[in-house]
Amino acid sequence: MAADKKNITITIRGKEYNFRSEADSRRLREVEALVNRRLEELDFRAEREKRSGITDARLLILALLNITDEYLDQQQELSEIGKRSEKLLTRLPLIEPN
Repeated sequence: MAADKKNITITIRGKEYNFRSEADSRRLREVEALVNRRLEELDFRAEREKRSGITDARLLILALLNITDEYLDQQQELSEIGKRSEKLLTRLPLIEPN
């Protein structure tokens, strides 16, 4: 049975976005918090590097790129762990049933 879609409002940099989703509302709040945190970090860096005036759209693109890069790094790490696990499993002696 498919999950029912619910109306959800996410606030990013003070702007509300409304949509329907089957995702768990707690998970969406975590996503919302992560995106806002990343945008604040990028905003702080831009101010520190005296690049004030950076647009929200540019900050969103930078956050998207950073989050995607981290996701791909973790996917690669998981793949490498899987390969190492398979290699280790081939080294284990086979246990024959009695």
